Amino acid sequence: MRANVCGYSLPELLITILLLAILFTLAIIFSSGLNQSKKLRDYSIAVAFAQQAVEVARAAPFDLLDDADAGYNSVEADFNNTSDEGDGLVPEFYSGGIKYGRTVEISDVMAAEDKTRPIGLKLIKVTVSWKPLDGGKPEPFVITSTIANMN
Repeated sequence: MRANVCGYSLPELLITILLLAILFTLAIIFSSGLNQSKKLRDYSIAVAFAQQAVEVARAAPFDLLDDADAGYNSVEADFNNTSDEGDGLVPEFYSGGIKYGRTVEISDVMAAEDKTRPIGLKLIKVTVSWKPLDGGKPEPFVITSTIANMN
């Protein structure tokens, strides 16, 4: 008389392990792709936020760009301060639960031979920083451009 033996055979165990390995590999690939798309979304928002500052600065009168020239009424001051509820040029922006912060620095470009004489160019540097939702290291996005005095 033969006793009933309960258990799994070696081929059954190997097939189960193989299927689990394939499922785990697919899950890792999917989550990696999802993280990359979130990162690209964050960078896209940062680029648009920085580009807004550059485009507004290029459209503004040259004499009103810099704090050194126009004081608190300058475009630079408007970017770095919140004036009221309907202000479209805010230094902080929320999207998807992430707070993006923007700082704008505008300064005169000086002549190479005389560091005290401006040459009719302004240097604009826009820095957008944020902290990703996944707790990753924040990496600021920086864009630099020049604006010429066309008058």
